Amino acid sequence: MQRCSVRRRRTGMLSRASLAAALLLHAATGSAQLSPNTFGGIPLWADSALRAGGLDQLFKLSSTLNPVYAFGDFDRDGLLDVAVEIKDAGGLRCGVAITHRIDGSVHIVGAGEALGSEAKELACGRWGVHAGPDGHRPVGFSADLLYVADAHGQSWWVVWNGRSYVYVPVDEGGA
Repeated sequence: MQRCSVRRRRTGMLSRASLAAALLLHAATGSAQLSPNTFGGIPLWADSALRAGGLDQLFKLSSTLNPVYAFGDFDRDGLLDVAVEIKDAGGLRCGVAITHRIDGSVHIVGAGEALGSEAKELACGRWGVHAGPDGHRPVGFSADLLYVADAHGQSWWVVWNGRSYVYVPVDEGGA
């Protein structure tokens, strides 16, 4: 009888140890699929494209701990693209990096790049995405639109024309 009880204990301990090992192995392989260098919730495809486009060399995220980003179909291809708030390499001028899902291309708005006028930076946090074909937006545009403003109160719709982003002043665009 004692022999039977010892065998049961060993079997029970072995099954518990196996279960613990399986859970640990599953957790390790799950975390290995996530890049340790990915920034706070930005999809891996966008993170890779941003790095290839100059992240940490030409520009940096406005916050690496909690980056500001938004999704939208900015290039009208039916796939969600990502817009991420950035600063130039010196950390002085704000902007937005738009990453297209279809080809991984990165387009910089502000952060030292000229906007619709002489402005070369956005006011940090003064941008957003206006979604869907309905709502107040320039006539003739149906994709999700990026709205940006500078520190002087000027604002623009940022619109993909098939080759690059163009700026439509909000007051002229019928907003």
